[in-house]
Amino acid sequence: MATNGTTETAPEFLYHIKRTITDYHADKSGATRTTDILGTFTDLKAAKAAAYSALASEGYVKDDFAVYEDNTQSEPENWKHGDGVLVFAKAPAGQEFDVRLDTKPNVLNFKGNASGEVEGFLHYGKFPFSYLGPLLQTTINYNNDRIGGIQTTEVEGTYPSRAAAYAAAHSVLIDDEVTKSSFAEYVEKEAFQGDWPYGDEVFVHAVAETGENFLVAVKAQPHAHAHHKCGHHGGGKCECACKHTEGGCKSKACKHEDCECK
Repeated sequence: MATNGTTETAPEFLYHIKRTITDYHADKSGATRTTDILGTFTDLKAAKAAAYSALASEGYVKDDFAVYEDNTQSEPENWKHGDGVLVFAKAPAGQEFDVRLDTKPNVLNFKGNASGEVEGFLHYGKFPFSYLGPLLQTTINYNNDRIGGIQTTEVEGTYPSRAAAYAAAHSVLIDDEVTKSSFAEYVEKEAFQGDWPYGDEVFVHAVAETGENFLVAVKAQPHAHAHHKCGHHGGGKCECACKHTEGGCKSKACKHEDCECK
């Protein structure tokens, strides 16, 4: 089976590096969370290596955490952060970080580079990867936890274009048997009247009859904009100022409204 882009056969699985930050500093309930996909790989060994260095790749320094552990430091039966978690860290202010791998079928036959990573914002083989978009579904069961601290986020798909990811977002929760009317509440962002309360990246919010809340979002990799090519700058890297507000961002993001990097 292929493990990188040097062979013709696409690998069977994709390995997504999923980093979640639970902000106990701002919200003691644990309901305030940020989940991002930091990278996608076709090679499991490469994905694990990237997961162990994921926080460092985002600019975090190990010694700045009050707690920093990975699952290679203890026997499996003594690891207390869950089977799927490879790295756990806790900031002095209380925010908790966990890094895990989310394994999904490679439905669209993405191929990795020589290092086993699926590259985005690049022309790769016959596929122009202008946007590598993970589609995320978050489930919150308020019947079991009224404050929303118990929630899960899964990668529901990875798409080669923003348009494809947006289109898929509207069909994640429904099929031939489950329709919009099967939910106690089902609302899509573009049909919502007033200010959309679920964030810019969320396109569908639904509530099941049993109480589960579902949020379907399309997210790009954090800081992936540093590598895009913008047609307004001759196809080279865009030199527009970064729109990110966090002080640690050193990348540049395009402000052109019609640029495909957005």
